[in-house]
Amino acid sequence: MKYDAAVIGAGPAGSMTARDLARGGASVLLVEKRPEIGMPVRCGEATGIPGLALVNVAPWKRAVASETKGSYLYSPDGTRVQLLADSANGYILERRMFDKQLAVEAAKAGAEVRVRTYATGLVKEEGRIVGVKLKHFNDEFEVRCSVVVGADGIEGKVGRWAGIDTRTSLSQMASNLQYEMAGIEMDNPDVMEFYFGKNVCPGGYVWVFPKGDGCANVGLGTRDRNQTPKEYLDRFIAEHENLSKGSVVGVNAGGVPVAGPIDVSVKDNIVLVGDSARQIDPLTGGGIYNAMHCGRLAAKTILKCIETGDFSAAALMEYETRWKAEIGQGLLRSLRVKEALERMTDDDLNHVAGLMKNMSLGGLDVKELTTAMLEMPPELLEFIQSLM
Repeated sequence: MKYDAAVIGAGPAGSMTARDLARGGASVLLVEKRPEIGMPVRCGEATGIPGLALVNVAPWKRAVASETKGSYLYSPDGTRVQLLADSANGYILERRMFDKQLAVEAAKAGAEVRVRTYATGLVKEEGRIVGVKLKHFNDEFEVRCSVVVGADGIEGKVGRWAGIDTRTSLSQMASNLQYEMAGIEMDNPDVMEFYFGKNVCPGGYVWVFPKGDGCANVGLGTRDRNQTPKEYLDRFIAEHENLSKGSVVGVNAGGVPVAGPIDVSVKDNIVLVGDSARQIDPLTGGGIYNAMHCGRLAAKTILKCIETGDFSAAALMEYETRWKAEIGQGLLRSLRVKEALERMTDDDLNHVAGLMKNMSLGGLDVKELTTAMLEMPPELLEFIQSLM
């Protein structure tokens, strides 16, 4: 079997890469190791509506659990900062359906999609990568291709097989745990909630993402090693009566790297996209938009390489240059803000919330912001900018 590209992993990054490659006339194989695309869900499922529009994706109605109009941020002492918009600007997705939708779009564009198909290694001839080894049930076979796209997530092996350093130190991995809960009450079912504080979730935050009809994703990500994420999350729920009366109807867990992007994401005949390239926001842990956006950028570069027949690292570097120019600086800024927030004490966070709580942060009021700037630490200014 011979293809222009073999894409390993059918998450948002892989499916978007495959979709745009197929639309551009390339022959594409998209493989997913799990028996069902989109499962298991290991994500808070929140994303921005403007971001999906930028990557030309309109989710099926059944792939959207709810629309949101902003956020409430809660400081350690309970002070609430409101970041509200006049209209819906975010989705809480049903990732199982959303990811499957993207793979369906790739298939409709002409990509060949295979599930329960594992990548077991790269095919090399005279030191050059010429394909990928795959396994489907007990059937092992090789696929020849001009480029292998590693979209196999933070646990992915494509990059490592190619000699790209994708390692993340344990200290820069957040442990995430999320419950899907039913039968709960929220102050505003159109607003996401975030809770900060050393006792709530050291080195991270707790989120409550409404999914409608008394349901929500309630989770956290922490780098603290003194207690387990489950201990922190169970205690948080027990301390909030509106949550404690609910029932857990789903659990998902996983690790998220918060170290910023990897140094290099291409090599001869190899491209990494999405979580495998650590295109994850280290401040929020979010990566849906980044994955899809970078998947599209990768496809554009690969299509040019197909025209020239040059799949060297030098030719593929156009993708690396573009994604680092378009989102890389934002990821590094988020990394600086994350590090600044981690240095802040609970008293600092309470002080910041006190300054922000009366500001019109949905559409930042310039006069209020200018006045408050006189008292704000530099790291807070960067944090506010990251929310705009």
